[in-house]
Amino acid sequence: MRSSLVCVLALATTSCFAVTNLDRFKSSGANGNFSDLKISLRGMTSHVNEYFEYRVIDATGTIQSRGISLPLGGVDAQMFAPFAVPKQNGPFHLDFYADHDHDGAYTPPTGDTFPDHGWHIDLGDPNDQGVIEVSFDHNTSFASLIDPSPKEYGKPSTVHLVNLAALQGKRVEVRVSDASTKRTVALYRVPSITTDTIDAVVPGMIEEDVNYAIEVYTDDGNASPGSIVSYRFEKAGDANGLDATFDPATAPSVTDAPAP
Repeated sequence: MRSSLVCVLALATTSCFAVTNLDRFKSSGANGNFSDLKISLRGMTSHVNEYFEYRVIDATGTIQSRGISLPLGGVDAQMFAPFAVPKQNGPFHLDFYADHDHDGAYTPPTGDTFPDHGWHIDLGDPNDQGVIEVSFDHNTSFASLIDPSPKEYGKPSTVHLVNLAALQGKRVEVRVSDASTKRTVALYRVPSITTDTIDAVVPGMIEEDVNYAIEVYTDDGNASPGSIVSYRFEKAGDANGLDATFDPATAPSVTDAPAP
């Protein structure tokens, strides 16, 4: 899943920037069946250069939306996933962790020892704009994220990002959503591009024969909407998941995508 983990972490140590300014986020618009998810993390000093993952989990223990940042990229970081939380099969909770032992996978606790730092938060109701906001200040009240283990419903989402030479130093974010409902099922972010290619892999989120919208954003890290360049294309999932390639030289650009 993380073939680029070592090289990205090694190169990103001196080039990371705070992910974005929370004020730039806007509601993605009305959708009666889903709520947007806005996550604001603060004080993540010990996790800036670590793999970070969040999971939206329903009352049955099934992952409904999943996001990855490799690495987290800032002491303070924000992530926004449009229509990520369904309004059925609740209540929902948010599990998230930083790969503190750098072994490329979530390591569950042993007794009072937590090799990876994970947290569990119950999700509340959306605000009047349809957004569920999570504000988290770093703490050491770690939770086990395998008791019980969440269930994956689908297959991996893989987007191969190529021809990135002209985008070095920029942030890139990939969002994969159901093209019909617009529900974000997978999100993958690299805060600062340091390689010519990136494999953005999010496990367990793709259904066969469902058409997915793949939105890719590049951003120079400034707080103005004009710094974002957005692209969108579609592809259907198959028995193996979703496998798509993004090339900024040939992908169709768009102007109506919600800001990352």
